[in-house]
Amino acid sequence: RHLKVYPVDVKLIWPITKVRGKPRKHHVPDILSIAAEHMLASAKWKAVSWRSGTKGRLKARFAAVRVRTADGPPQRIWDK
Repeated sequence: RHLKVYPVDVKLIWPITKVRGKPRKHHVPDILSIAAEHMLASAKWKAVSWRSGTKGRLKARFAAVRVRTADGPPQRIWDK
């Protein structure tokens, strides 16, 4: 639940620099990352059972949402 993710439609853009210095080598995302827990809060959950165990059916709730992981270093987005 602490994993940071982006929605699938995130775009990588060249940031507009406001300071002098070395130009950036890497693109930055156009939106801020959010925790996966918040992304799954609005998802549609479905109960699935997959087999019989020793104490009855094994079942749990699952949700599927396409995301992009935000596993790199934190990025500064000047206007956000």
